[in-house]
Amino acid sequence: MINTEMHDHFGEELEFVEIDLRTSKHKNRLVEILEKRNQLTGEFEYDIQAKWTQPKFHPNMTMTEDELLELSAVINGWVEKIKTARELRDQSEGE
Repeated sequence: MINTEMHDHFGEELEFVEIDLRTSKHKNRLVEILEKRNQLTGEFEYDIQAKWTQPKFHPNMTMTEDELLELSAVINGWVEKIKTARELRDQSEGE
């Protein structure tokens, strides 16, 4: 399951994504991605934390087509946000 939420990062609302594939058998299959902005450069950065099982417990993550589509929608949103921010930066530098 892909969960997205907003979080406050120095007064800016940014996204938090959780890829939760935990089961009763595999309790640690969780990846979290936190969107943030570098305060010096203004560029977006993404902290990724993986909570995973040991190799003997089959640590590979498998996603369904629907889950992959959900994740790609979030990432594509971030890509568009980055492109827009870069365009605005380029315009302001060109003035």
